Amino acid sequence: MSGHAVNHIVCVGAVYIDTILTVPHFPIEDEKLRAKSITRRRGGNTANSLEVLLQLQQHGPETARNPRSTDLHLLAVLPNEDSAASKFICESLPQVKISDVSLFRKQHKEAASSYIIQSEENRSRTIVSLNQLPEMQDSEFMQQVCSFTGGGGGGGDGKEQGWKKAWFHFEGRVPEITHLCVRFLREKFPHFKISVECEKPERTSMAEVAQYADVVFYSKLWAEKNGYKDAKSFLEDRRSETRDGAMLCCTWGSGGAAAVQKGDNEVWADVRAWQAEGDGQAKVVDTIGAGDTFIAGMLFAINEHGEWSLQRKLEFANELAGRKVLQEGFSGLGKKMW
Repeated sequence: MSGHAVNHIVCVGAVYIDTILTVPHFPIEDEKLRAKSITRRRGGNTANSLEVLLQLQQHGPETARNPRSTDLHLLAVLPNEDSAASKFICESLPQVKISDVSLFRKQHKEAASSYIIQSEENRSRTIVSLNQLPEMQDSEFMQQVCSFTGGGGGGGDGKEQGWKKAWFHFEGRVPEITHLCVRFLREKFPHFKISVECEKPERTSMAEVAQYADVVFYSKLWAEKNGYKDAKSFLEDRRSETRDGAMLCCTWGSGGAAAVQKGDNEVWADVRAWQAEGDGQAKVVDTIGAGDTFIAGMLFAINEHGEWSLQRKLEFANELAGRKVLQEGFSGLGKKMW
């Protein structure tokens, strides 16, 4: 671990290796079909966010001048450290600290995988996933955090030694485990900041986890499944269910995004979906990872530009996500923001 970083951002979640087959149309059952191309890339919500965060650090005028101000870390369950899969994942995030932070399952050689059939006819994506890696347990999380933060001994409040400043972001893959991990951080490291995703509505218990977070990222799907038709009305009703002083964000696709900073002087912000200047009809190319990109933008703005208003932070993250959907993957996004 770097002894020079003032701040640390730790993203906790699953990492996938995606194999994408592009086909002229979706095959019917038992049909033989020739693919037009095959692409293999690293996926996973938090890994995607880290890839974009790294770009923002490299190209941001202030962070580029002081590149050691914030270290990025990935805490995920991966196969054996010497496996081809783990090496592929680590090489895809070359400046993110992984080996001293993540959990490596020595008996496994394959990472979590997704096989995606992408139809050129209508841009549909059919995804088949397989993950044979045992999920991270709360006890493993606690042990890892105490080890890599240097806060495993001493006074019990996490301030006696080790990291002084850190931000933990959770995908919330297994809500029950995430709940225990977040409560552990609140009790042992009360000075650390926490953000969580409430993305998939079937993970209903993430609503309880959100009560402990400093920042909560809600998806449009989550809000719609709870009966809401716009981001602001949804966030208005979440204020009483979340931590004092928390920031709540909700993205709404083509409907833009909204955010609220709770407090004595409550602050609201909202934006329309970003469009490139002079190109209002730009074609959407790839929406996969747009939410991860938005989260990266907000985490960067919060951690590196605390002086920005909530409106400016939201505009920055919204533009970043808007630029992402106009291209395949995440390459070059950070450079386009300055």
